[in-house]
Amino acid sequence: MERRTAIKNVLFAAAGIITLPAWGNSWNSHSLQITNSVFNANQVQTLEILVDSLIPSSSILGAKDLEISIFVDKMITDCYEKSEQNNFITGLENAAKLANETYRKDLILCDKTQRNDLLIKLSTSNDSQQKDFFTLLKSLTVLAYTTSEYVLTKHYNYVMAPGHYYGCVNV
Repeated sequence: MERRTAIKNVLFAAAGIITLPAWGNSWNSHSLQITNSVFNANQVQTLEILVDSLIPSSSILGAKDLEISIFVDKMITDCYEKSEQNNFITGLENAAKLANETYRKDLILCDKTQRNDLLIKLSTSNDSQQKDFFTLLKSLTVLAYTTSEYVLTKHYNYVMAPGHYYGCVNV
């Protein structure tokens, strides 16, 4: 091995070790704020309603309380291709249109049972695009909810580093 290559590798490793903690600590709720969403205000509102209908609040916090719609928005905006983003936007618009056609009122004015019926209609639809939209919405919502800090610490009793290290113990 050449000495220059070895020195270069050691310097890169040292730089990585120094910057890694700062990079990991910069992940907080402020860094996850939506800066460039692909959704307009009506679509964001529809997304919030559908996510809240999937996991409503009860004696435990629901999806709306944990702001799961922000996670779904961020995932669709940052991690999916343009065609899938457009399909998701179309799905949100179709859900709002379906509420208008079925109940003759906006989705925001629908009560809990009407919203649940709407979700059932989306999940059992013959239209593959609506079914795919519902499947993606549901999977992202469940992913965000089950991996949230609240659920992991309060219900799964997740501990980041379980146990305790006792370094100075007589052998």
